[in-house]
Amino acid sequence: VKANANVSNCQIVYGGGEVCTPKQVKFTINKLVQKPGKGGGEFVENLTIADPRFSPNQNVNFKIVIENTGGIDITNLNVADNFGEFLSFVAGVGSAKAGAKQINFVIGTLAKGQKAEFVITAKTAEEGKFPLNQAVTCTVNNVKATSPDGATAEDNSQVCVEKNVLGAVPTPQIFEKPTVKEIPATGPELMGLAALVPMGAAGIYL
Repeated sequence: VKANANVSNCQIVYGGGEVCTPKQVKFTINKLVQKPGKGGGEFVENLTIADPRFSPNQNVNFKIVIENTGGIDITNLNVADNFGEFLSFVAGVGSAKAGAKQINFVIGTLAKGQKAEFVITAKTAEEGKFPLNQAVTCTVNNVKATSPDGATAEDNSQVCVEKNVLGAVPTPQIFEKPTVKEIPATGPELMGLAALVPMGAAGIYL
C-alpha cells in the first residue's frame, strides 16, 4: 500500500509566475505475518483459512516494513499498530505494556531510499474468548503510518486461529499396514506330521 503523495503547493506571484513548494514525502508500508511452525516459518502477506493456523493463547510474529520512496528524508514518522479482536501485544518496538490492543512508535529519521523493519509479537486470545460453535476464526492486524505533513499509508495482515469444538467429528486416524518382520521357521515339530503320511497310505491299502 503506497502513501498518498501530497501535491505541490503553488502561490501566484503578483506580476506573473508562481512559486511552488513541492512536498515530496512518499513512503510505502507493508505488514507481514510469520507462518506458525516449529522454529518459525517464513513471513507472508496473509494467512487464510486454507493456510497453517494458530492455536488459542499462542504467540504470533508480525513484521512491519516501511520504505522511504520519496526524494527527501522523512522525520518523525508516527506508526500506529492496531491488533484485531482476538490479538494483543506481547513484545516489540514501542513502550506499550503486554496485553495492549494498540501500540504507537515514532521513527525519528527515515532517509530517502532507506527501509526500516520492525518485528512485533502478539498473542492470540484464550480459547474461551472465541465463538463457541466456530472451529476457525480469522482476524486482521492493521498498521498505519502518518508523516507530519499528513501523508499516510496503511496495510493489513490476516491470521486464522483454530480451536476445539465440542461435538465436532474427529479426524479419522490412519493406521499403517503391519509388515512381517520375521518369517516363522520350520522346526522339528513338523517331523511328526511327516511320519503320519506313510501310515495313512498303509491304511488305505488295507
